[in-house]
Amino acid sequence: MLLQYWTEESQYNSGHWKAEIRDFRNQLKRQLTTNLYQFLEKELASIYNDALGYVIDKTEGKLDNLPQYSTYTLEQLLDINYLPESL
Repeated sequence: MLLQYWTEESQYNSGHWKAEIRDFRNQLKRQLTTNLYQFLEKELASIYNDALGYVIDKTEGKLDNLPQYSTYTLEQLLDINYLPESL
C-alpha cells in the first residue's frame, strides 16, 4: 500500500523532488571543503545508517525492503546531474 502511494505521488511530485535534490547539492557544493569531503567519505556508511533508522521510524517499519547499506557512492550523491532512474 505504501509503495503504491509513493508511486502515485512520484507522478505529481518528481519535479519538486528533483529540484530539492539539486538545491541541496548546490548548497553542499558551496560549503564543501577538502576536509568536509574527506569526513563525508569516511562517515558515509554511518550517515546512511542514521538516515535508514530515521526512515524506519518515520514509516513505522512499513518499508521492509530498504537496502541495509548505501547503494550510492559519495560522488553520485554530490553529482549535480545524477539521479537514480526510479526518481
